[in-house]
Amino acid sequence: MMPIAKPNFIETRAVENPLLKVPPACRGNRTGAVPLAKRGEPEGGGRFNNPARAIVRSKERVLATLVSMSLVLCAWAQGGETLTLQEAVALALRNNRAVQISARSVDKTRNALREARSNANFTIQGNATYTRFDRVAEARFGPQPVRIGNIENRTARITLTQVVDISGIIRTAIRAADLTLTVSELEFERTRNDTILQVVQAYQGVARADEFVRVAEEALRNAQERLRIIRAQVDAGVAAQFDLLRAETAVAQAEQAVLNARNQRELAAAALNNLLGRDLNTPVRVAKPERLPDSELPPLETLTQQAFQNRPELIAAQRGVELAQTGIEAARRSLLPNIVLTGQADFNFNTSPFNPRRETYTGVAVLSVPIWDGGVARAREAQARDDLEIAQLRLKQAQEGIALEVRQAYLNLQDAQKRLEVARKGLEQATEALRLARVRFEAGVSPQLEISDAELAFTQAQTNLVNAQFDYLDAYAALLRAIGTIDEHYTRL
Repeated sequence: MMPIAKPNFIETRAVENPLLKVPPACRGNRTGAVPLAKRGEPEGGGRFNNPARAIVRSKERVLATLVSMSLVLCAWAQGGETLTLQEAVALALRNNRAVQISARSVDKTRNALREARSNANFTIQGNATYTRFDRVAEARFGPQPVRIGNIENRTARITLTQVVDISGIIRTAIRAADLTLTVSELEFERTRNDTILQVVQAYQGVARADEFVRVAEEALRNAQERLRIIRAQVDAGVAAQFDLLRAETAVAQAEQAVLNARNQRELAAAALNNLLGRDLNTPVRVAKPERLPDSELPPLETLTQQAFQNRPELIAAQRGVELAQTGIEAARRSLLPNIVLTGQADFNFNTSPFNPRRETYTGVAVLSVPIWDGGVARAREAQARDDLEIAQLRLKQAQEGIALEVRQAYLNLQDAQKRLEVARKGLEQATEALRLARVRFEAGVSPQLEISDAELAFTQAQTNLVNAQFDYLDAYAALLRAIGTIDEHYTRL
């Protein structure tokens, strides 16, 4: 079957947009890039006498302090070396609790198989007995009594037992244990695949949160620059105090957005640490994906067939059918004869005239033939047949579920690809609209509302592009999980 092609990456590196720089007409006599406007009194030493504006400025100072604190905390949280996606997956497969539990389950079923095989081996058992009587037994032969035993007896016995599996019930039990081990190993593989998908999406969730922080910070810089321009216009008498109040409110809202973005980033980092089995406070620094996987995919039917061949859940369901068939066979074999061979060595450490032998060896062969078990075997066979029907239904259910999962992942990836193209065009349009709105605003031919809407649309377009890019990456990982190749893809980057 044709596999999914390895990522033929598409560059998505962010590039500084020269159209978003403030035009020279708004820079005064300064040259170069415009620095962030300082929060405080307007240029020229004017005072704010409006109480509403004073309240807004007081809130601004509080938010600015919180933003500064969040910058420090985020810088600490992102310190250290960058954690690659491959390293994150390796850590999770080593430390994740679900993976560890599944691995222990495999060990348990492997030991159960050893137990089943041991039933075919011979066993040796030894025991020793000490007996003391209240008096010695006597017998009379004529006038004199004769002691026929000892006051105490010391004996030992060694018994060797070998079951001859002529009915095949032990072999059937071994085969059932072997199938159970296979199912457990397939369950472990499923757990690995699920964990890898969770780690990939959580890792990309941190990268997404980093991008949201960047977008929020850029929106804050835009709002601060607009506030600087409005202040200059108010000092020049060409703008109203209401415009200044709106600009200050916009800055306060942008600062709140930055705080929220940074909080979401911390939550995403904690979720990733939890999957990696690390302390939730461990600093996390991830690498932003620079390229996107190739959007060209094989046909849906090809991917579905590939999933049927690779998915451990489907293979486990097939083994479950075989296990149920083995249960029917075991129920039938319980009615067949069985042979047990026993060899026994007895040692007598207190001989007597009537029991002079110190060692006695005995061999026994026992043939057991079930004649009537009260209907137990027939009931067990009926239960086993029910288990077979259940296993067959589960196999069909697994096939249908996997086909649906592949289709959903396939359609989600196509949808993410289309949204990605739309988001790119939307960002281009929003960028141009913002440039024109700034030119009109600085020329004094448009109100502040126009540039405010343009900045809001630009921020939303950036957000849409970030979501589209990471939705595409998440959908690609989900499709790899659906067709059963996520392990080899993300563990062999």
